[in-house]
Amino acid sequence: MVHSARRSKVFSGRQRLLLILAAVAVSFASPVWLPGPDFTATAAETKQGLKTAVVPVEGMVCVACAATVKKALKSLTGVANVEVSLEKRTALVTFEAGKVSLDRIVAAIDNVGYKAGKPKEVE
Repeated sequence: MVHSARRSKVFSGRQRLLLILAAVAVSFASPVWLPGPDFTATAAETKQGLKTAVVPVEGMVCVACAATVKKALKSLTGVANVEVSLEKRTALVTFEAGKVSLDRIVAAIDNVGYKAGKPKEVE
């Protein structure tokens, strides 16, 4: 009786690469939820001259999309904090108005392939 030699592969090279990339994307993007409409800037943020704005973001469909938007915004000089909600398709950005403008924040989102809506400052 002759048995044919069969290689048992769990995942091919391409499948392993895709699995690793998916794991990395998930690890970089933690689920972040925007606060409700009653959100106000903290006293510390106001004293430091920080402003907060909610920016609608069209085109985000996955966790990797949200991570890309967050990374692009955090790379801007003057941005103190970014929270991206994939569910609400928005980015909550806390920034120093003297160092970065809302126009620059919108441009950063547009430059990574998404469509930023009109930002609304949160008081």
